[in-house]
Amino acid sequence: MERNGSGTGLPPLGPALARFAQRLEGDGYPKSTRDGYLAVLRKFAGYLARRGIAPADLRDDHVDGFLAAETAGRELREGGRLKRRFRRRPIMRLLEQLRADGIVPRPAEPPEVLGPGLAEYLGFLRHHRGLSGRTVERQRLHISRLLAHLGVGTDDDLARITVDGIDGYLVRASRGLSRQSMGSVCASIRGFLGHLLMRGVLRSDLRAQVSTPRVYAQADMPRAVPWSDVARTLATIDRSTDLGCRDHAMLALVAYCGLRASDVAALRLEDIDWRRDTIRAPRPKSATSDDVPLVPAVGEALVAYLCRRPAVPHREVFLKVYAPIRPVRDRLISQRARLYLRRAGVKSARLGSHTLRHSLAVELLQRGHPLKTIGDVLGHGHAQSTFIYTKADVAHLREVALGVEEIAP
Repeated sequence: MERNGSGTGLPPLGPALARFAQRLEGDGYPKSTRDGYLAVLRKFAGYLARRGIAPADLRDDHVDGFLAAETAGRELREGGRLKRRFRRRPIMRLLEQLRADGIVPRPAEPPEVLGPGLAEYLGFLRHHRGLSGRTVERQRLHISRLLAHLGVGTDDDLARITVDGIDGYLVRASRGLSRQSMGSVCASIRGFLGHLLMRGVLRSDLRAQVSTPRVYAQADMPRAVPWSDVARTLATIDRSTDLGCRDHAMLALVAYCGLRASDVAALRLEDIDWRRDTIRAPRPKSATSDDVPLVPAVGEALVAYLCRRPAVPHREVFLKVYAPIRPVRDRLISQRARLYLRRAGVKSARLGSHTLRHSLAVELLQRGHPLKTIGDVLGHGHAQSTFIYTKADVAHLREVALGVEEIAP
């Protein structure tokens, strides 16, 4: 029900717009964009006031009503879809702020639709086994796909799951997945089948019929390329722009210091010790941190970037270039690495930030550095993780290879 906002006891949109303007400035939006956003929001506030819509009654369909009213005017008809999108963006961001501040109630989330028996199993994983939300979500995805493939729609259908049906799904799921990924799929399905057996839904234990693909230690090859390709890749980055300057500093940390993309994304300003020429590299993968030497090439790249870095409250070193300015994520770092590797004409089956990291390991090995040192540079917790790089040192492998005449018949 729509009513006048004066009787609700809630603050009007005026103070909220002022806070929103400050947030836009803090997020690095240029003045022209901020002015445009605020002009739209003032119109939206006037639209709500004319219809007596209080903040507590704000809903997404009021945004649609406002845009429909604007569409009736000549201005928006001439601008088309782009103007409509420009108007919707600031309004939806304002709604997010109002909901976070408790001024506008959050909409009720639709109930999660899960297959038979799956909701109970996921609850068991969360509350009894204590698995993380990310692990539970991965298992939900694997099992829900199996149930969809088998056409399971009711609890009675669960009792009719057969080995042939599971095999058919695994054959289809294995296309395009590695052995490690298929191992995760099979483990999720086995766990679910064991839960159904424990509940008495299944009369026979089908877990033994779901075999995990055999994964051999050191079976893969590292994603290394010649060091000349790494140098050429870094040289292709245009450091005269803010974007290129940032990307060069990020990839220099990967290429010269051996950091993972997640390590670079987690790096904070206080982690750089300029006096000692070291970087306290966070290792999110192992929840640890290591001191890494700040080599001159990386130091110069960081200084060049920090001189251009936006003055925002975020303590993370690397930020997005375009508003809203936020810390970068590891996925973006890998995407930028792949882009520059392709621009440099580097050929490899898989390209990304790990290509630079692996190339550093092989280059250090070829220069005679021991595996222990290389493992420390890469932040490996176990020596076995470093052994794989010996397979990529083709020059030294040729020296110890047996000739044809030396092979016993």
